[in-house]
Amino acid sequence: MAASGYEQKFNIALARLLREQGLQAEAEVKQPGGRRLDVLVDVDGSRVVLEGEIGNRRGALQDAEARLEQRLADAAIAVCYPEIQEPERDLREVEAAPVDGGWRRTDMAMLASLVRAVAGEVGDIGETAHKFRADLEAAAYRLTDEMTADAVRVSNIPIPTKGDRKSYGHPRLRVALLVASAALFHANLDRIQLRRPETDARSEEPYKGEWPPARLQDCVKGDNCVTALIAAWDTVLALDYKPVFKSAVDVLNALPPGPETHRFARGCANAGLRAAGSLAGRRHDLLGRVFHWVLDTAANTGAFYTSDAAATLLAGLAVRQSDADRLDDLTVVDPACGTGTLLMAVAKRLGHLNPDARGEVGGRHLIEKVLRGYDIEAAAVQMAAVALGLLNPKVTFEHMGIHQPLYGTDDLGTGIAGSLEFYGERAAVSLYTPVSKQVDTGREEVREAVRHDLVIMNPPYARDQLRHGHFSPAQKKAVKEREAELFKGTPAAREGGSGMFLILADRLCDREKGTLASVLPTSWFGGGNAGEGVWSRLLDGFHLELVVTSHDPRRIYFSENTSISESLIVLRRLNEDNRNQPTVFVNLPDNPDKASDAVAVADAIRSDDIKGVLWGRGKVERRDWTPVKFLSPYLIQTTAGWFAEGLLGCVALGDLAEVGPAGRRTQDAYQRGEIAEADEYGRWGLWFNNQEGPALNGAPPKHTMRARPDCSLLRKPNIPNGRKIGDLADKYWGQAGRLLLPTRFRPSVARTFAVHLEEKVIGAEWVPACPRNRTVNTITWERAVSSYLNSTTGILAQIWASSPKVFGRPAMPLAGMRSIPVPDFDEGQVAALADHFQRVADRPLMRLRDQESDLVRASLDETLCATLGWDLEEVAKARFALAAEPSVTGRPARN
Repeated sequence: MAASGYEQKFNIALARLLREQGLQAEAEVKQPGGRRLDVLVDVDGSRVVLEGEIGNRRGALQDAEARLEQRLADAAIAVCYPEIQEPERDLREVEAAPVDGGWRRTDMAMLASLVRAVAGEVGDIGETAHKFRADLEAAAYRLTDEMTADAVRVSNIPIPTKGDRKSYGHPRLRVALLVASAALFHANLDRIQLRRPETDARSEEPYKGEWPPARLQDCVKGDNCVTALIAAWDTVLALDYKPVFKSAVDVLNALPPGPETHRFARGCANAGLRAAGSLAGRRHDLLGRVFHWVLDTAANTGAFYTSDAAATLLAGLAVRQSDADRLDDLTVVDPACGTGTLLMAVAKRLGHLNPDARGEVGGRHLIEKVLRGYDIEAAAVQMAAVALGLLNPKVTFEHMGIHQPLYGTDDLGTGIAGSLEFYGERAAVSLYTPVSKQVDTGREEVREAVRHDLVIMNPPYARDQLRHGHFSPAQKKAVKEREAELFKGTPAAREGGSGMFLILADRLCDREKGTLASVLPTSWFGGGNAGEGVWSRLLDGFHLELVVTSHDPRRIYFSENTSISESLIVLRRLNEDNRNQPTVFVNLPDNPDKASDAVAVADAIRSDDIKGVLWGRGKVERRDWTPVKFLSPYLIQTTAGWFAEGLLGCVALGDLAEVGPAGRRTQDAYQRGEIAEADEYGRWGLWFNNQEGPALNGAPPKHTMRARPDCSLLRKPNIPNGRKIGDLADKYWGQAGRLLLPTRFRPSVARTFAVHLEEKVIGAEWVPACPRNRTVNTITWERAVSSYLNSTTGILAQIWASSPKVFGRPAMPLAGMRSIPVPDFDEGQVAALADHFQRVADRPLMRLRDQESDLVRASLDETLCATLGWDLEEVAKARFALAAEPSVTGRPARN
């Protein structure tokens, strides 16, 4: 349907403004059947249509959906024009929405970013990735164990050392991924005209060989695919591209001649060809997805894949227009770059903000001069190099800033701690060849640590006990010793992977105007002393500008292959302008899963359309992380006042009671026995925190404040020539108590948040809290505190003090448990609350989501407020706000 003349003016003005943003946009494009496209944008072969209506969102969205159904475009965006008289002169902002996204008010730069992001999502990346993986598997299993060993020897691919033979196939897949990714890049080079090099990058001599290199499809068709690929890739190496092709050439050269090697090489080459033929394969982080599928050491390396959407969001928040305006001297580094997802997002963001970054000269400058990445995984380094090169297939380049820091030990026994070596100002870096022990000095270079304008990363954060578990014991020992040497005297020595990388980021970041942006486990925001020393170091030199946390129960994380809660942080170097500025905490009810949505969210955060909670620097310096714990602004402000600012006059539980032993200590010393079979010591335990489902060990689910033991405790036998378990058992039993708190709880199903027993116990998933010397009766005090901890105020106090490692299951380490705010009751208050406990202790409590019908919890709140003089109306409001939290309902919040 043709647009009116007035509407055509808007379409023409919009196309002109998008062209000014560097897009190939055309207005009023005629199509077969008399149809017209309001504005058509060509983004590297993808057709994106914008359908506009004046003041009519619904009509614009219907038109955009129709263009997709008519297959007139690859992607569509609805545009709602403002009601203005002179669009040719006054059109500056519009409302826009992808057909499957939400409406946002955007200026032209933001709209151009949205168009590019939508175009980048054309094609089914999931289907392409699965097909690519299937091709890899088919090729990989052409390799025998002996062939795999030959390939691993030259590519430094780790082989499991813990006896799990089921995962031995993974080295085969990694070898195949190395070769197939080179083939994918080769296929994209075939789309452009490679210039003949004047100097041979392999020898630094004038180039005298044949040119151009053979096309990939010709290599595949030949009688000897292996020889053809080696020849073509060796020819390309004359230009450089070493991070992409050198390892692949080494692998093919290492494999013995024969039909299986030929079939392997052809299978990898065909995998690359097919992926390159897909729009999704060329535009998405295909290699990153597949690499992390075949990665079998993530638990030991902490290598978690940052999703495209999260990378887009973090880059959109960290990179400013002022950064894009100074490309000539801008430097960006990811010291744990993996497959380059974050660097790709930065490159796209710079391209959105500065058209020069999208051209041939600017694109080459980005790859060669601006972006730097380091990773210990040889295969990941190659994936990163390929991915960055695929961002703009028209750009040829020689040098890349993607390197592999050496990780392991040399023959002299010197540990080299990968990127972390930069903390010592110098690092051994392999540009082309993976290294295990002895460095080939001809391929090694030593680099000075450089101060970068932006350090962006998703650092490894595996537990210290697991880190480096894929190395041999000797290598693991050497690397840990080197890390201890590097970070001696710094707070990172106690914080493991994340802490060391944050301290390293401080070292790498420009001292005057640098920015640090990172994905970080949300457990760093609470639960005792999480990251205390590292935060002190960072806040000495940075303003914590922004913290973005996902409260979307479908995706509480920003990394694909993890299940813990994560946050995004942006820190800027302290200066006179930001020294007294508050931190903005943004809690997302919906975590975007597509890059186009992430662009819109980043724009909305920057423009304050998505409101954040402002938190003064003094609160941040006191480690008051309340804004992370709840989605509800009311709960944030209320609990901060109650507990952080002390409006309720509470004290820390640890000031009133001995808390411990931790559940894992009980499990060290005891094994669980049946409820009827106590040993000669007659010791009982509270082992399970089952609050739903069937009985465990004969004990029903814990729905009431009064509990009874669910097992007997049987002392483990002593270890010969080792620890005396009996002594430990006696020590821990000396801390037995009647009041117990859970080590973790699930807000979606939890009913009881503290229990009281008639006899003393210790627990596995419960921890005793024994009152110190008191003038009031001990059992009476315990019952009073149990009443408080099961009230709305007490539950909020526990969430406030917990570690938000997983929002759906907050952890309560001992340090957090000891910091739980509790009232210091006087004798009369204890008596009143204990009396109420006796009246309701055997009545079931309801789940938090069912507060409308939880008469027991309501009665606890009423008694507590009446006894302590608290505001019952405010507590009731908090109770119902808590019932609506996504961690409680298990469903995304609705605005």
